[in-house]
Amino acid sequence: MGVRIITDSASDISKQLEEDFNIKVVPLTVNFGEDEHFKDRYEIASDAFFEKLKTTEKTPSTSQVNPGEFETVFKEILDDGDELVGIFLSSELSGTYNSAVMAKEMFSENQDKIYLIDSRSVSLGLSLLVYEAAKMANKGATAEEIKEYIEKAKEKVETIIVVDTLEYLKKGGRLSAGAAFIGSVLNLKPILILEDGKLVAVDKVRGRKKAISWIKEWLLKNNFDLDDKSVFMVHAAEPGYMNELKEFIVKSYNTKDIFTSQVGGVVGTHSGPGAIGFSFLNL
Repeated sequence: MGVRIITDSASDISKQLEEDFNIKVVPLTVNFGEDEHFKDRYEIASDAFFEKLKTTEKTPSTSQVNPGEFETVFKEILDDGDELVGIFLSSELSGTYNSAVMAKEMFSENQDKIYLIDSRSVSLGLSLLVYEAAKMANKGATAEEIKEYIEKAKEKVETIIVVDTLEYLKKGGRLSAGAAFIGSVLNLKPILILEDGKLVAVDKVRGRKKAISWIKEWLLKNNFDLDDKSVFMVHAAEPGYMNELKEFIVKSYNTKDIFTSQVGGVVGTHSGPGAIGFSFLNL
C-alpha cells in the first residue's frame, strides 16, 4: 500500500514535480462569461490563458472543484489499494477544500485512508507543502505521518506576492475603481502576504525595482535564512521579473533547491499578468 498526494490546480505546481512524484492535480474551472468554461491546467494552459486575457472583453471568474469530481479521484486511488493525502487551496479563498471533505464522507468504509489538509495557502505556498508531502511519501512515510507533519509545517510557510497591476483586484471587487486609478497612475505595486489563510496587503511600492528592494529588506529585517531550504517561485507571464529576484536569492543564499513555475488560469484570474511571488518554510 502506497500513499498518493493530491492537490488542486491553484497550487501551480510544476509539471515536472507533478510527474516526478506522481502527484494528482484536480482542476478548478476558469470561466470567460457564461459560455466558455475551461478546466484549469488541462483545457487551458497558463500561456493560453494569458494570451486570451489580452484580447477578451469578458472578465474571467473561477469555480471550485465539486464533490463529485473529488469522489471520482478518491475512488480511483483507493481502488488501486493506496491511501491518499489531499492538500488544497485555503478554505478562506475557495470552497474546494470543503468539497473534498464532502467527498470523503461518501467513503464510509475507507475514511481512515483519506487524509485532507486545508493548506491555508495558495499557489507557490501550497505547492511547497505538496512537494514536502510528496518527498515524505517517496521515503515511505504513512499518510498519517505526512498529515501530522504538513499540519505543523503549514504554519511556517512564508509567502510574498507582488501584484504588478491593480486592474484585476479591482475587477474582482477587492479594490475600488478610484484606488485602482490612483494606483495605476502612481505605478504602485501592492505587496501581499498570506495571513490566517487570506491574502493581506502589507505595503505598496512604486515600480518593480522598488518591489525587489522591498523583498530584499524584508528578508534581512526578519533575519530569514534561506540556506539549505527549498524555495518556490512563480510568475504571471513575466519570467524576467521573477528571475531578477531569483538572481538575488542565488547570490545571497546557499539554497537547497529553487523551483519555478508560471501561475495558471485560476490564480492568474485574480493576480493578472506580471505578478511574482516566492515562498519557503521558515523552520
